[in-house]
Amino acid sequence: MVRLLLAALLAGGGAMAVAQVPAGYWTIEDYLQRHPEQAALTEAFTRRVRGPALPLAEREGGSRPRVQVAVIYPGLQSSGYWRRNLVAFRKRARELGLELDLQVFFSGPDSGDVQLQADQLREVLLQDPDYLVYTLDTDLHRELIDRILARGDGPRLILQNITTPVRAWEGRQPLIYVGFDHAQGSRILAKHLRGILPGGDLVILYGTDGYVSRARGGAFLKALEGSGLRIREGYVTDFLAPVVRRATRDALARYPQLKAVIACATDMALTAAGMLQEAAPEREILVTGWGGGSEELAALEAGRLAATVMRMNDDAGVAMAEAVALDVAGKGDQVPTVYAGDMVLVTRQTPVQVLRGLEARAFRYSGRDTEAGSAPIPDAGKGIPQ
Repeated sequence: MVRLLLAALLAGGGAMAVAQVPAGYWTIEDYLQRHPEQAALTEAFTRRVRGPALPLAEREGGSRPRVQVAVIYPGLQSSGYWRRNLVAFRKRARELGLELDLQVFFSGPDSGDVQLQADQLREVLLQDPDYLVYTLDTDLHRELIDRILARGDGPRLILQNITTPVRAWEGRQPLIYVGFDHAQGSRILAKHLRGILPGGDLVILYGTDGYVSRARGGAFLKALEGSGLRIREGYVTDFLAPVVRRATRDALARYPQLKAVIACATDMALTAAGMLQEAAPEREILVTGWGGGSEELAALEAGRLAATVMRMNDDAGVAMAEAVALDVAGKGDQVPTVYAGDMVLVTRQTPVQVLRGLEARAFRYSGRDTEAGSAPIPDAGKGIPQ
């Protein structure tokens, strides 16, 4: 069964009521306005991330600091974002002079694996790592993180794939929020579509009904206000390919003026593009992706995707390594609360040489040819190691 999210996003008074981030979170702009001292920290930290590694001074005897890091990611998906992130994190840490003892747990991105992630977290906390890298998408994620922060003596926390600080955690924020601004990415995509489509119907494919879907969807809806483009449906698919296909087929049948399918993640974009090619090859319906990983770029070059917002992927892993290195060196006060990496729009008209240059920058540690399913990750698995 296909569930709808559009009505929930519009609840409370129509399109003008849509927020660019879900309730309970600061936008980056609002957070910096509330904490002006963060602006200089963010600027200096961004220079660190973009530049070459500056190694820590070695300890007496030539030893390198050894740090225990637990990572819990929804990395079992087509997008290579999570695996590339870990490759960049590990390589940059080594350049900085850190020895990471990494324990990695992967799960699927769908809502059915949220409980698995909670079980993984409980096991990790028993081992008392120095740092925990986690994500925040569901209410359960937030509840578990809240407990860790309330303890005060748990691992230092890095929240990945979120760049909007939680309002309720004022005064006890994680070490850093790292990722790419979902609202900014939605605005980039919406601006592009407004420029190439004078009007028509659109639908959005969401993953889970969680933070990421609401952040990307809310900002996209708001960015389309005043245009001739109409969002007809927002389908919650739980990243399940059969549900994505049913949602795409439903949109085809119900909306003869359908101009574009907006997918909020790589898996859904690729599945929807294949479904449209099979079911309605005669209709010119655009499909947009999210993230700009290898799979999406290949689909762009083949003409199956029309556009995507491309993250400078490895910068998120570099930022994690830089934050840990500063903290280990006793300079945690130089780590900003939020790091949001750069994003650019790429389309099927983007010249190949431009794409190659962007790939070299985005995948500077993980490598252009890294596959989502084969990047070398230590101790990765769907479950808890015995």
